[in-house]
Amino acid sequence: MKGSARLLLAAILLSTGAYATKVPIPVEGASLNISVQVQPQFLINEASTPDGLNPSFDTFVRRTRLLVNGDINQNFSYLFQVDNANFGKFGNYTTPRAIVQDAWIGWAPTGVTGGTVFYIDAGILLIPISRHMLTSTTNFITADAQTDAFRFPGAAFQAFRDTGVQIRGWALDKKLGWRGGVFEGYTPFLQPAAAAATATNPACVAATPGTCITPKRYPAFRGFVNFQVIGSEEGVWVYGDYKWGKSPVVSVNVAGNYQAQAVRNGFGNLADQRLLAFGAYVNLPMSEAAEFVGEGTLYLNGNGSSSANSGTGISASAGYRFGFIAPYVAYDYFQSTNCDDPGLTNTGGAISQATCDGSNSRNIKGGLNFFFNKNANHLNIEFGVNHGQSAYGPSSVTVASAGYVPLSLDPAPPATTRRAFSNALANPVFKSLLIHWNVLF
Repeated sequence: MKGSARLLLAAILLSTGAYATKVPIPVEGASLNISVQVQPQFLINEASTPDGLNPSFDTFVRRTRLLVNGDINQNFSYLFQVDNANFGKFGNYTTPRAIVQDAWIGWAPTGVTGGTVFYIDAGILLIPISRHMLTSTTNFITADAQTDAFRFPGAAFQAFRDTGVQIRGWALDKKLGWRGGVFEGYTPFLQPAAAAATATNPACVAATPGTCITPKRYPAFRGFVNFQVIGSEEGVWVYGDYKWGKSPVVSVNVAGNYQAQAVRNGFGNLADQRLLAFGAYVNLPMSEAAEFVGEGTLYLNGNGSSSANSGTGISASAGYRFGFIAPYVAYDYFQSTNCDDPGLTNTGGAISQATCDGSNSRNIKGGLNFFFNKNANHLNIEFGVNHGQSAYGPSSVTVASAGYVPLSLDPAPPATTRRAFSNALANPVFKSLLIHWNVLF
């Protein structure tokens, strides 16, 4: 045992510069890999100080992750990850703190390698929202995930994870990949945050019928299928956008999420949560030194009638890498549907035109990605133009995240006082600048 402990310590101390330290363990057929991911960010948001007159400047750590994964033998795999997301953002060092973000074990009856593999996974799992949201956070086209085109009301799922049991795998010589199963989903514990159009619905009262979401505790059903038209990228837990390869990859995919009576519609009544996504991905290498990468997803969001979070979303991005530099552009669009009739205002619920307008998005990004060591060490410089709801700009500065809402809007005549920011598209666009450094070792 002492010898094994010395080997473990030596492996960790002597291999810190390597990509995923492989630790020798005294178990035949088993493997143990340790990875550390750190993502410092410097973010400038226009008109995002409390008075709304100046840009805000923030330096924080977007992700600080410790990942442990491997195989127990030829039939079992495992993964455990801890993350301390957004530490220090807006000067907030108290919430959120480090959490166990991923923890699962998978059983593959026919083995973990080969052209056809079938897994049964259980634990804390990635929600299969789309291929884009199943992509490694080290290897997006953009600096970070594009999350403005789909809606999960209430932000109930940390980093878009959920507890559940799923089947996962690939077949047809890795031409077809899939994952999907039964998940915990929304529960009454999440009340009132799970409101679709508003977060002001009353808390769950056990003795009062109709006040709890998921009154029958129906689970969530989630699934994803990825078909490789040209080449293959299957055989991995998460995908990657840049390949540094010689063979093209083209794939199309579909994902679906459904849970009965999980959210509330615009009138405060129980509604089913639905999310359907159709996507395509393309990677066309000119050589190992150059490649074009593109990805697009259409989201159909259903969170009940007259809900600001029911609507159509489009997310798209494209980049071209030549050598170690990759310029890119991206666009996120969301438009609420069945929620823009002023005649419905205050009709049997909390719906209002302002609520409907406040969920729409029209966001553009453009930047440069500098690869020092492929996706293990790269730097993004990204400029954003944010209109409506956005992960950047004053839209991201809230009481919950920063302790205030910036007075980003000019006075409305004849008033002379500045107004608090709102996501309505009638308001101006606001710019942002992000410097994002990803290091994985």
